[in-house]
Amino acid sequence: MLTVKDLYLEIGDRVLLAGISFTIRKGQRIGLVGRNGQGKTTLLKVVCGKAEYTSGSIQKSKGFKIAYLPQEVVQAENTSLSVYEAAEQAFSSLLRKEQRLREITKQLEGVEETHPNHEALLDEQDRLHDELLSQGYYAIKSRIESVLTGLGFKRDAFEKPVSSLSGGWMMRLELAKILLSEPDLILLDEPTNHLDLPSLAWLETFLLSQDAGCLIVSHDRAFLDNMVQETWELEQGKLSIYKGNYSFYVKERENRYRQQEAAWKNQQKKIEELNSFIDRFRAKATKARQVQSKIKQLEKMELVEPPSARQAYTFTLPTPERAGKIVLEVDGLSKSFGDKRLFSDLSFMLKRGSKMAIVGPNGAGKSTLLKIIAGRESADEGEIRLGHNVKVAYFGQHQAQELQHHKTIIDNMRMFCPGLSDTQLRTILGIFMFHEDDVFKEVSVLSGGEKSRVAMAAIMAQGANLLLLDEPTNHLDIDAQEAVRHALAVYEGSVMVISHNRYFLDGFVDSVMELEDGKTLLFPGNVSEFLAMKQSLEDKKGASPDKDAPHKEQDVRASAKGPKAISRKEKKRLIAELRQEKSKKLSPLKKEAQDIENRIGTLEEEKTEIETILADSSTYANQERAAELNKRYHQLKEDLEGLYMAWERASQAIEDLGQEYDKKIMEIDRS
Repeated sequence: MLTVKDLYLEIGDRVLLAGISFTIRKGQRIGLVGRNGQGKTTLLKVVCGKAEYTSGSIQKSKGFKIAYLPQEVVQAENTSLSVYEAAEQAFSSLLRKEQRLREITKQLEGVEETHPNHEALLDEQDRLHDELLSQGYYAIKSRIESVLTGLGFKRDAFEKPVSSLSGGWMMRLELAKILLSEPDLILLDEPTNHLDLPSLAWLETFLLSQDAGCLIVSHDRAFLDNMVQETWELEQGKLSIYKGNYSFYVKERENRYRQQEAAWKNQQKKIEELNSFIDRFRAKATKARQVQSKIKQLEKMELVEPPSARQAYTFTLPTPERAGKIVLEVDGLSKSFGDKRLFSDLSFMLKRGSKMAIVGPNGAGKSTLLKIIAGRESADEGEIRLGHNVKVAYFGQHQAQELQHHKTIIDNMRMFCPGLSDTQLRTILGIFMFHEDDVFKEVSVLSGGEKSRVAMAAIMAQGANLLLLDEPTNHLDIDAQEAVRHALAVYEGSVMVISHNRYFLDGFVDSVMELEDGKTLLFPGNVSEFLAMKQSLEDKKGASPDKDAPHKEQDVRASAKGPKAISRKEKKRLIAELRQEKSKKLSPLKKEAQDIENRIGTLEEEKTEIETILADSSTYANQERAAELNKRYHQLKEDLEGLYMAWERASQAIEDLGQEYDKKIMEIDRS
């Protein structure tokens, strides 16, 4: 158990931690949230002993082990080790025992039974053997292989030297060592930044199966929702605890704000009434006793603090020039690096206003594909065709390198976005956490994350009608991510985006492209729907082999190649099959859309009824009833907003699927 009491941390004249206290027990899973710069990373470092604090106390139970994964992992101490050997260091104490056991075994070979040390060596041999057995030494190999594979390492990478790893893979290796060491408490600072979706899903499953406690700083809302039982908010040096996941925290925070606002307003009204009475009757002797009573009442009153409203980030992207109906056509694209084939014969089409997520394991070619489309990388084969009046803006993971480092932030923005006023530029910079005089800082003095945010702001403000975004949310807190998510949802242009952040993507994408092992899969819908489909296929595959599976898989593989010449009879048969398949696949989508419409109608009726009741002043005679109606009204608005988005996705999926089959039918008909 870890106990923190009255923890203060002052940096200069700023109070970063203002007397916070908490306890973490083994098995607790906690999300630590708050806007950037509030001290979340600092708190993790203080807890694990990597940062000093001004006053207070930190105590932990005897033998309570804490492991910490920072945002950026420094180079490993021994880079001559292989990946497997480095992971094996998590079991260093067991390895030392095994080494000692081998030494004893060797000594016993040369020691007579009558030797004075023989009995002691036998006893130590038995003890070490029992300890290694009970502590799982003989399962080390399978555990290491399981964790490394789960975090995305291919088996042929196990013997690669640690020195060959990039920063992202180094972070995965450090995470593997932490998971293998089985600590009592794991402190994770943005663990999802360098993980792809498969590794992220594995990490969630692994952590949920462990007894270790977790204190997690993350800007990935879906990860927090799936992982944590409590959410702690660090804001202006104070720690507020919410007994639920992130979605619960968002709703409960709003409830607490409204309750505090109501309490503060009621108290202010009471104070005003008391002061009015005192001022009115202060000079009257007959009211002296009552006036003094009111004064004492004021003095004894424990003041309610006014609620601190969080300013919501919000912005909209500049309206781009209207492009042609087809924004992008990719035909027969192939790319390899040496013997590694990223993708081959990749063909797809992107329409005006479409927003596509590109997913898949790291190294599958996602970033390379965007670079090829952006003209920053060449393909081995194939063709990229941009539609009429298409203007492309590209944000890469290393986009910050293109900034003019000797110029200020605002100067860089002017250079990238000459058509926008300084007011517009400063508004956009504010969304990306650059306020007031921050915009006059030279880029050279900024941190790596700050430089990335400047680059992101510049790209998002250029007025392009095709945005190519590679991991745009890595350095944004959840509030800023929400602003970008909303801006992309209402953006009138087209988007292709690489991200592992499922909640962020689900807010605006309408299709998913998966790249994996040189193959490509296209799916109409958002990322959660895509993952559900993949899981469903896996479940069915595990349940019973499907002889037609290869053919079904080919049906959804991306391809723009037409069929070979076929007979008229065969053509009619294929068209009939496609129409039947189209009807079968559209049927559940249409039913889903109809169900959503019915639900929308029901909730809109209820919303209208409540609006009528709330418009009646007599409703507020019963404050409890009025509060309940207000709460229900806001819940209805939130539910309806989600349903509207779901209906739009369903409608778009119906349209896209219908057009996909119509195109196939037309191609066969023309063949």
